[in-house]
Parts: sequence; structure tokens; C-alpha cells
Amino acid sequence: MAMTQNKSSFWLGTMVGVLIGCVACAAVALFITNAPIPFVEKVQKQSTPVDAAALDGKDPNGALYDAASRGTPADDALSAIKTVQAPTAHERAQEPNNAAEITTGESYSIQAGAFRNAKDAEKIRTDLAFIALEADVVKSTDAGITLYRVFLGPFDTAREANELQQRLTSNGFDAMVVKNK
Repeated sequence: MAMTQNKSSFWLGTMVGVLIGCVACAAVALFITNAPIPFVEKVQKQSTPVDAAALDGKDPNGALYDAASRGTPADDALSAIKTVQAPTAHERAQEPNNAAEITTGESYSIQAGAFRNAKDAEKIRTDLAFIALEADVVKSTDAGITLYRVFLGPFDTAREANELQQRLTSNGFDAMVVKNK
């Protein structure tokens, strides 16, 4: 008889422990879900419309601006921007870079890829635009095969083309210099 009483008290203790654990978990869950969430307002505040006539043309944020400059912040930001015109590739080619360099009248281009699918060529052209390079996609058909080639240039000297080709290679593009006919 003592054996059955030990078994029943074991199961009774286990069930009471599980029940107490479930109640504790439920209490913690309720506490967490009802706790206020920081930086979130559950009730939306209604903003009241401002009567423009009551302002009399005054800026309500005027006290926030610096006393020395009574302009708008946008005017201050625009005046701080300096505009510089970058020289184009053609203008750079016209500048005397090296006395030993002779322009022979030939021009060079860089082919950044040749694809059978126009979407692939456009993707490379877009990737080049992300590194501030303007490229053209040229459709060509040779021996019944249509290719979409991505070109940069033209460049007046082979040195310019080679410098850009090295830059493209360092950025992960397969590029080659092509001599224009």
C-alpha cells in the first residue's frame, strides 16, 4: 500500500508543479504584452489646423534660426553648395598632358562586355553608371549571331583608354581596349 501512495504523490506533485509553471508563464506573458512600448503612442494625436491669418506672415520657427541669418534653411544650404564643371573626356584629351605623346588621329574605345541578351548588356551599362561612367549599348549582328556590346569612349589616346580599362578591371569588370576604325 505504501508503494501506491508514493506513486500517486509523485504524480500529484508533478502535476501541481506543471500547473504552477503554466500560471507563472501566463503571468509573465501578460506583464510583457501590457507593458508600455517606448517611443510608440497608441493613441494618435489630432493636429489642429493653424490659421494663416493669425501668424501675420511671421515664421513660427523664426527663433530657431541664427540671429545673423534670417533666411530660410534651404537658402543657406543652397548657397553653401559650390558648383564645379568637370571637364569632359574630349576636353581632357585637348589638354597637353605629355609632350612626348603624339595623337595620330586614331581613336580608342573600351568594350566592357558582349552579350546575347539585351538585359545583360543593360545591367552592365547600369553598373557602370553607378561608378559614374557613361556607356553605350550597341547591337551588332555577325554571322547570324546578334550581340549587344557595351562600349565606353571614344578616347583620343591609347593611354586614356588603358587607364580607364585598368580602373574597370580593378572594379571587377572584364574590359578591353578596342582600336576604332
